[in-house]
Amino acid sequence: MRLTGWLAVLIIALATLYMTAPNPRRGRMKPWRGRLFAHRGLHDIENGVVENTLPAFEAACESGYGMELDIQFTRDFEVVVFHDDTLKRLTGDPRRVSACTLAELKGMRLMGVEGAVIPTLRETLDLVDGRTPLLIELKSGRNNPRLCRALMERLQGYEGEYLVESFNPLIVAWFRRNAPQVVRGQLVCPMRDYAASANQIGAFLMAGLLLNGFTRPDFVAYNANARRFFSPHFQRFAFRTPMAAWTVRSEAMQRLIEARGEISIFEKIRP
Repeated sequence: MRLTGWLAVLIIALATLYMTAPNPRRGRMKPWRGRLFAHRGLHDIENGVVENTLPAFEAACESGYGMELDIQFTRDFEVVVFHDDTLKRLTGDPRRVSACTLAELKGMRLMGVEGAVIPTLRETLDLVDGRTPLLIELKSGRNNPRLCRALMERLQGYEGEYLVESFNPLIVAWFRRNAPQVVRGQLVCPMRDYAASANQIGAFLMAGLLLNGFTRPDFVAYNANARRFFSPHFQRFAFRTPMAAWTVRSEAMQRLIEARGEISIFEKIRP
C-alpha cells in the first residue's frame, strides 16, 4: 500500500476513534449545571488568605461558593490539600510534597503568612462539614490507586456534595470501576502541556480526550484560557458533553461560561 493509502487509513481510524471514544455522560450532571467553584478556595493573598488553606475554604463557605481543591500524599501517606508537586512556590523549600512527612509540612509557613499551613483532607472536611460543594482534584503520583482509596475512606460518612477530577485518565478510570456512584471529571489541557508527564502518543491521546471511552467521565474540565485548543470545544459542539471551565479570571469569561451553562472554576473575581 502506498503512503497515501496508509495516510487515508490512519485518518479514517483516527476519525472513527474520535467519534466513538468520547462517550459523554450527561444524566448525572444536570444538578451541577452553572455551579460556581472558587479555585483553591476563595483565596486573597493581599489580605493574607493563601490558596488551599482553611481560611480560603471558610471564605468560600461564607460567600456561598463551592470550592475546588487539590489532594496528594505526604511521605507518610497522609492526604494533604496542596496543588504543586513541589513546595518551592509557596514555601521556598525545593522538596516535593511526597518527600516530606506531615509533621514536616505542618512546620512550614505558606507565603510567609502567619498561621497559613497546609491542611489535611480530614481537617478540610471537618471545616466544610457539608456547607458547600467540593470539587476534588486528585494529583497524579506514584500511588494513584492508594490515593483514590484513601479519598473514599475519608469521604465515608461525609454528607456534603462533591465531585472528583484528575488529569490522569487512570485515576478517572479507577472511579469508574471502584466507585461508580461518584461523579467524575476528566481534566484536559493542550498537548504541549503534557510534555513533562507523558510521551507524545500519551499526550496526543489525553489532549484529544481519546481515552474517554475507557474512563467514561461525567464531565470534562478544560483550560478555558488556552488558545487553539480543539478537543473540548468539539466535545461541546458534537456530543453536548458537560463542561467545567478553569480558571475563569474575568467577568467577560464568566458571562460566556454562564451562558453555556458550564461549571465555572474561578479566581480573582466574584461572579
